[in-house]
Amino acid sequence: MLIELIKAILIGIMASAPIGPVSLLVMQKTFCHGRMAGFAAGVGSALVDSFYAVASLFAFMFVQDFFSRHEAWIMILGGLLVAGVGCIMLRRKSIDTVSTEDPSKTKAVQYALQAAGCALANPGALAYMFGLVAIFRLDIGEAVSPTWLIVLFVLVGALVWWFSFAFAADKLRNAINVKTLNRVNHIAGLAVIVFGAALLVRGIVLL
Repeated sequence: MLIELIKAILIGIMASAPIGPVSLLVMQKTFCHGRMAGFAAGVGSALVDSFYAVASLFAFMFVQDFFSRHEAWIMILGGLLVAGVGCIMLRRKSIDTVSTEDPSKTKAVQYALQAAGCALANPGALAYMFGLVAIFRLDIGEAVSPTWLIVLFVLVGALVWWFSFAFAADKLRNAINVKTLNRVNHIAGLAVIVFGAALLVRGIVLL
């Protein structure tokens, strides 16, 4: 049982670790509003990773077939969504001072939803989760641990990653000035738009 839960934590960490639009969004929120704002965004991505873990454990064939048949439109809609988040990041006003206050509940939910949207817009993340479940041989048919506990520990692993990522980004922002922060924010916004555009183009090509 312990080995299964350790595997679940590692899956959660490895599912969150690849650099992409969510990582850039978490970094941007941390730079502008502090580590808890970045962590709030990470929570949204972690919840999506947990949903993907459930899909991987319970409905591999059905979900795989659905994504295969609708891959082009998923990428087109996902690309538009990711690019939209990038535009929001890019259009935000330049900051004059760095916030040290924790975000309000409303803002925290907003950041989490933005990150969740980015995570859901990437169909490759689901395939990656399938791969991780297969690599770690986490077969619920043979598992001793209850499935809900395995999924919970996947969530724990993802949350550990995003808290550590936001903590590291928060330490980094203390070493740079506001002008550099604004430049980083704009670069992050442009990078997220590029991610979205790449998904959009790939989806159009697959039509």
